[in-house]
Amino acid sequence: MRLYQSILLLLSTSVLILSTEDLIAKQSSQEQFVYLCNKPGQKCYYIIPCNELRETCNKVQGKLFKVPLSRAKQMKRTECECKDSQQ
Repeated sequence: MRLYQSILLLLSTSVLILSTEDLIAKQSSQEQFVYLCNKPGQKCYYIIPCNELRETCNKVQGKLFKVPLSRAKQMKRTECECKDSQQ
């Protein structure tokens, strides 16, 4: 009887671990990515990498990065719209 309980516990734990890993993988693949400049003075993130972002980042000698939206918000960045994409 004890052997069956051990096997059942092992199987239950395995299923739980696999389900959790699958859920985490799905959440990671569904997260939106945004673009930002790595310099601290730059307070915006953009949905698309536009010329405005490139120009302002080049002026401060920064680099563009594609990061998860949650990371951009964690860095206290706010969404800005590309003016050149509305032409």
